[in-house]
Amino acid sequence: MLQESKAARKTIAMAVALGAFFCCGHAAAEEMTAEQNMDKQVKAHLIPGQTLTAKGPNYQFCEVAPIMGTSMDNAVANFYNPTGLDHCTAEDFEKIVAVKDQIIKETGAIDVFLNPSRHWTWDEFEIFTVGDIKQFGPVKFAWMAAIPAKTMESAVGKSHYNPAEIFRNNTYTYKKGTRVYLLDMPDGKVLVMQSWTNHVNKGETAENLKDLGNQFKELPPGWKFRTRVLDRDLTITPPAPDHLAWVTMDEFMNTYQGCGDPNESCNYVP
Repeated sequence: MLQESKAARKTIAMAVALGAFFCCGHAAAEEMTAEQNMDKQVKAHLIPGQTLTAKGPNYQFCEVAPIMGTSMDNAVANFYNPTGLDHCTAEDFEKIVAVKDQIIKETGAIDVFLNPSRHWTWDEFEIFTVGDIKQFGPVKFAWMAAIPAKTMESAVGKSHYNPAEIFRNNTYTYKKGTRVYLLDMPDGKVLVMQSWTNHVNKGETAENLKDLGNQFKELPPGWKFRTRVLDRDLTITPPAPDHLAWVTMDEFMNTYQGCGDPNESCNYVP
C-alpha cells in the first residue's frame, strides 16, 4: 500500500534505486521504461530465499517508499515495510515524516511516499519476497516490493474504489471465527479488507470497522459493504507465476485485496 493522505493519494509503490539514475549520465535512465527500471530495482534489492512472518490481528505498521526515476513515466517506488521486523506507531510515523528530506537525500530518490501508521486485519502473514533492511527514523524496515508509480497511483493514489494489479508474493491468513470486512462489486467480485487506518477517519477503531457501511459517502453505484464471521480459514495468495494482487483503497484509506476474478487469489470467495 501513505504523507499523509495527500501524499498517499499521490503515489504508492515499490521499486529499486540504481546509481545510474543519478550519476553524471542521465541518458540511459531517460531511455529506461518503468518495467526495465522495476526489474533493475528488484535485482538490486531482493535477497533470494529470505522470508518474513508475523502474527495479527491489528499488527501496526507504516510504509516508506522512495520513488526512483527521472519522471513519473519511468518512476518506480521501493516499498519498505516493518512487518515481521518492527512496528510503526503514529508517533513513530511522525518522526519519520520529520526526516523525509534526509530519506530522499540518502536514497537518491526524486520523492518519497510515506504511508501513515495503519493496522493489518489478517491473523497470520508470510512474505516470500524480501530484500535489504533499512532504518528510517526509529523503525527498522525491509524492502518488500517494486511497483511502477503510475500503477500504484491508479490503485490507491488519486482516486478510491479503483482496483489495480500490483506484484505481491505473500500469503494472508484469516482464521476461522475472524470477522472480515468486504466490498462487493456489482459484477460479483469481492474485496477483503487487508488494513485499516484512522489517519482520515479519526474515530475508526478495530471495534467499529463493522459500522463503516453507514459512514461511506462515495461508494460507487452497485458497490456494497458487508461483514461476516468466517466459518473456515481464508487464505489470500496472489497466484504464480505473476503474483499479481488486485488492490484498492476506500475513501478512508483502508485497503482491500480481491478474491476470485480476476486472479483466483483466495482459497474461496467469502
